[in-house]
Amino acid sequence: MAANNQGVPVVIPSDVWQPLMEIRAQLDSECPGAPTPIEELLREVIGHYERCDKTADEAQDFCKRAQAWKKRT
Repeated sequence: MAANNQGVPVVIPSDVWQPLMEIRAQLDSECPGAPTPIEELLREVIGHYERCDKTADEAQDFCKRAQAWKKRT
C-alpha cells in the first residue's frame, strides 16, 4: 500500500493568522531563516507532549538535549 502524501487544507481565520504572522516576523528578524520542516515537525510533536501531564517533563528534557546538540553543531 502506497503512502498518501497529500495534505489536508486548514482554514485559519485572518484575525488569528495575522497576529501569528507578526510574531513569526519578529522571531525571524532575531533568528533569520525559516525553520526547517524537521524543526517544524519537532515543534508540533513537543507541543503535543508538553500538554500531557504524564509526558511534559520528558518533552522538556528532550528540548534541553536537542538545544545542547544544536549548539555543538
